Amino acid sequence: MNSTTSVLPLFGEGTEEDEAPIQRRPVRLGMAAAAARVVAYRDTQFEDGEPRALLVVDCPFCDHQHIHAAGLASAPRVCPRTSRCVSRPTGVYYFPAVQRDR
Repeated sequence: MNSTTSVLPLFGEGTEEDEAPIQRRPVRLGMAAAAARVVAYRDTQFEDGEPRALLVVDCPFCDHQHIHAAGLASAPRVCPRTSRCVSRPTGVYYFPAVQRDR
């Protein structure tokens, strides 16, 4: 019975690509206004039974919605507030006005 074994390179050993690719500096997107609205919801995690609020933001940088906790629905924390876009971290958005959904 003939058996052959071959040695495989581990963790990049034996490869000719030793240099890391050049990474460009991220473009600074700055600060931009974002449309936001407060949405009330019930959370079973809290025993007080109080409705909670979420701040839903239409991100001006990635065209997605970001969701932030806003405390109790009876007195949501909305402004002034700034936040950073998750997918484009060099962009910061703020909410000049917030709509309340009922």
